[in-house]
Amino acid sequence: MARYPRPARSSALKCIACNAPVVRTVDDEFTCVECGENPIRHRVSG
Repeated sequence: MARYPRPARSSALKCIACNAPVVRTVDDEFTCVECGENPIRHRVSG
């Protein structure tokens, strides 16, 4: 895991598609560091 930054390496969330760490971006989105997928979506109450 040396190729990912330290905050990403300790991530508890992993991407379903490629098992890489998922991090929270400055836009408050969750993105996989390997493939760029967004495996988590915010809930919209309605």
